[in-house]
This record gives sequence, structure tokens and C-alpha cells, in this order.
Amino acid sequence: MDKSLKKGFVTNKFPVIIYFVLIFATLMVVISALAPVNNHEKKAYSTYSDFSTGWLNSEESEASLDHLSGTTVIHRTITAADCNKTLFFFAKTSNIKVLIDGVCQYRNKYFSSQLFGKTPGALFVNVRIPEGTDGKLLTIEIENPYKDDDSAKLDEMYIGDISDIIQLEQQKRFNPFCISLIIMAIGVAMLLLFIPLTQQRIVGIEFLNLGATAFVAGVYLTTDGRYLQLVFGDAHIYHMIAEVAMRLVIPSFLLFLSQMYDSYSKRISAILCIIGEIVFAGCFICEITGIMDYHETLFPAHVVFAISMLFILVSTIKGLVKKPKENIYHNIGCIVVSLMALTDIIVLWRGTGHETSYFVRLGILIFFFLEIVQIMKKFLASYQRNIKNELLSRLAYHDGLTDLLNRTSYMEKVKELEADEKSYMLFAIYDVNNLKKVNDTMGHQKGDEMIKRVADVMSASLGKYGQCYRIGGDEFVFISTKPDIEAEFLNASKKMMENLGCITDGNDIMPITAAMGYAVQNENSTKDVNEMIREADSRMYEKKRTMKHRKA
Repeated sequence: MDKSLKKGFVTNKFPVIIYFVLIFATLMVVISALAPVNNHEKKAYSTYSDFSTGWLNSEESEASLDHLSGTTVIHRTITAADCNKTLFFFAKTSNIKVLIDGVCQYRNKYFSSQLFGKTPGALFVNVRIPEGTDGKLLTIEIENPYKDDDSAKLDEMYIGDISDIIQLEQQKRFNPFCISLIIMAIGVAMLLLFIPLTQQRIVGIEFLNLGATAFVAGVYLTTDGRYLQLVFGDAHIYHMIAEVAMRLVIPSFLLFLSQMYDSYSKRISAILCIIGEIVFAGCFICEITGIMDYHETLFPAHVVFAISMLFILVSTIKGLVKKPKENIYHNIGCIVVSLMALTDIIVLWRGTGHETSYFVRLGILIFFFLEIVQIMKKFLASYQRNIKNELLSRLAYHDGLTDLLNRTSYMEKVKELEADEKSYMLFAIYDVNNLKKVNDTMGHQKGDEMIKRVADVMSASLGKYGQCYRIGGDEFVFISTKPDIEAEFLNASKKMMENLGCITDGNDIMPITAAMGYAVQNENSTKDVNEMIREADSRMYEKKRTMKHRKA
């Protein structure tokens, strides 16, 4: 690898390392702050117990707490063992009222039906059972306002020490919550990394879409996972954040796939994005105007999700069939996330799962892990191709012995100068003396050493003023288009001649000298490039004759 390339590659890694260190540190602080802490001694006996059985309905038969529709009333008699404890349960899409002997002990907070729908969404409820209420009737009223809909349910019902119950619930949800935070952190890291790279045109906008997908998916999973509701106790705000984030995932994901991989039709992806945005915008309008609420707009949203996932799945399978070994990690990740997203939709509508995004969370984490592996593989392949192309370019345009620009580069520069009218140009030709004599008396290795010495000194002395070329065995050219450079050039050229040194071979010493001729074009000059070359060449030969005459 070229040293300059290697140095640039190492230098460019530091911002990336800083991004990831800062994001990792921030993530650890957040996780530490939100982690469930055992702040009391562990008791030798159980401080809570399951309280989901023994409930009766209005017909005095055993009540089911799953798939509730309309207004449901369940009750049970409080025992002495239940007093001075806390009733805890999770309520899904229902308005809740808890009463003891007809006296209301709990009712969910007021909410705006236009923003949050007819119910407050999923929330955790805890109600203190006072001392001395044994023998009284404990009643829970569950109102599901949706007609012909049995989506309401109560589960995870316990009675006992509330701090232990909440700690249990937090511990059950903490690992999935951390996974969600990791996905969001991956998105932040990608955005911080890819935004400057996109601005510099090093990577395409598809990488920004991937970062946006990871970030939005992380926001959705974090706010939809119930852990924040347990910690902060308000379901409404997280309910709305999750809804907005969920509907922003698909467009950015489809755009990334169609831009990054050829197996995904750009036209179909664009159509799905447009349809999805129209459907999602229509859902929001219906929610704000009160025509439908969030729960009622889930079906069209899930239809868009299902169609998009099927498109991704079909496109992935098509890519696998055509080129099974290409993009293998990406293809596996897409199949996993598509199947898990479809599974979550089925689980939600069947009502057989506690976590509505459990499979999606796992699928997304697996997908981004595999996608990062795929991108790294593509970057390494691209990096290797760029290095190979640069080496080939260097061989094509640089002299193999001196690493100066070669005759091909020189001819292209001359054509460029012919087409581009420059107000100022300096053209110098150098011819090294006695190369044939050194080759004949000291050997070609010494001749090569002399040529490399001239090239190194020339590059060090004149390189900052213009471009240096080796166009023949002992012939070099210097070209500069910097204005008014003549005086600085002559001074630098003089120092160059003084620093050429000599070639030694045993007792034989041969001073290294060169003849130079130059020509200048300025605003008052009418010379073209070819005339300048002839003038510089003529002056160089005149200088060479003068040097031979002096020697003689």
C-alpha cells in the first residue's frame, strides 16, 4: 500500500472511533440510569403472588381476562391476606376503573381522544388495597369501546409488594429494552458516520437511509417495549412516538434496499413508498379529525407493512436464485426480518403474544448485524479494487524508476495546456549530462542511481511550484502555471543544480550535472505551447553546448 494512502486511511479512522466511543459511553450511561436496581433486601418468602384467577363475571361464573369486548365487569371478594397490598396488572387498549364496594379507587387519566384514540392504549395499573377491607367486593370495569372487537385484555396480574412486582416486570423487559437501545445507537452511529461521508461524496445517500432506518426502528422498539411505561408511568407519549416511528421505517428501508441492491425494483419500491405515505398520512388525518383512531387504523398500516415485507422477501429470493453467493449476508438478514415481521403481525391479530414487537426486535437486530457485515465486505472489496486501480494508474502515468510523472502524463498535460488558455505558464527542460559515460564506465546500476538522484532532488526543489516529469532516459521536464513564478523557479533550479552531488564507484567520481532551458508565457506573450517547448528545448541545447565548451 502506498504510504500516503496508508497514512490517510489511518488518519480518517479517528473520527469514526470517536463517534463509536461517545455513542457507546452515552449508551452505557443511559442503560445504567434506567437499569432496575434491587434497593431492598431480598426476602426469604415471596412478596407477591399471581392474582389472575378467581375472578367472576356478572353471571357469577369464572371470568376470562383475555379477548374482552364491550364493557366487562369482573369481581372477587377481598380476603384478609389481600389487605394492605397492591394490586398490579397490565391493561391493553381498555378504559379501566377499579372499585371497592362501589367506591372508585382508580381510574385511568384523562386523555385526548383525537390524539390517543378512544382508549389510552396499553398501560400498567397498580391500586393499593387498604387495611380493613377484607370481605368487601373488589370490582374491575373494563370498557372496550370498539364494536365487535375483543382486543381488550388484562394480564400479568399480581398482588403484593409493589416495588418487588415492578422490579420483576422491569427485569423481564430490560434485556429487550437494551436490544432496542442498541439498534437505535447503531442508527445514530451510522448517521454520524455517513452524513460527512455523504457530503464528501465518499458514500451514497443509501447509507443515510440505512442509518435512518436503524434509528427510527430503534425509537419504535424502545417506546413500544413497555419498559419506559414501567419506569415513568405514562403510556400516552410513548404510544404516539411508537406510532409515528413505526410508520417511518418502511419508506427509508425500501429506499435503502432499492438504492443499494439491484435485485430490488426501484419502480416498485417507489410505488410502495408513495402508497405507504398516502396510507399513513390518511391514517393520521383520520386520527386527528376523530373519524378513526390509532387502533382502528392499524389494519391499513399492517397491510402496507405486509405487502412491503412480501416484496422484500420475493426480491431477496429472486436475488438468491440469480446469484446465490452474492450479498449472502444481506439476503439472510432480509429473509429473517421479513419472516419475523410477518410473524409479529399474525401474533398481534391472533392475540397470542404478550409483546407485539418481540419477533421484529430480534429480526431487526439480526438484520443490522448481518447488513453491517455485508457492507464491510463490500467496502473491503471496493477498497481493494481502488488500491488495484490506483496501482495500475500509477504504473500507467508514473515512471517506474523515479516515480515521477512519465511521458504519457506529459503528453496529456501538453494537450490540456493546448486546449486551456493560461495567462501564465513556465516550461523547463532538463537534460542530464554524461549518462552514457556513467553507464559505460560504472555500469547501468550507477546510471539508474544517477537518474534517481536527479529525480529526487528535482522533486524536492521544484515539486511545490509545479509538476515534474521524466520523458526520456536522461530528459526531464518541469511545468508550472502559477503566476509570476519565474524568479522563484530560477532560484530553486539553481539550488537543485548545487544539490545534485556526484556518483562514485570506488575511486571513480562523476559529478552530476544537467543542462536546463526554459520558456515563459505571460499576458503579453503570443506564444503557444509548442512554441514554448521548442524555445525551452533550444535554450537547453544551447546551455549544453556552453557546458561542453567550458569543460573543453
